[in-house]
Amino acid sequence: MLLVDGDKDVREELNQMLSNDGGLRVIGEVKSGEAALAEARKLSPDVAILLAGDDMPDENIIYSARAITEAQLTSRVLIMAENPMQYLVSAIKSGVTGILPNDIDRDELLSTIRKIHLWFPG
Repeated sequence: MLLVDGDKDVREELNQMLSNDGGLRVIGEVKSGEAALAEARKLSPDVAILLAGDDMPDENIIYSARAITEAQLTSRVLIMAENPMQYLVSAIKSGVTGILPNDIDRDELLSTIRKIHLWFPG
């Protein structure tokens, strides 16, 4: 997985949460939406998780999601946001695979990622 968020502490916390599960592995982290596409091309992650927040403005999240999906990579894009409904229409138009709340339970997040692997194989 590729994690995209401007806050290093947030990326590290999410990385630790995901890496503690034997079947999932974070292969890259970037701090900006601008770097997300280049890193996705380089690493070919199964899933790119874009975390919306103060460090990632709305238009940056949607632009980055669209850039990854339009590049026709095998990566699936998830957006995590405090208010997921705020991104719903733009995210669907951008081709994201899912939109989740920031405060999602660890088990639910892991389950969602596993389902993405089953439903949307690369």
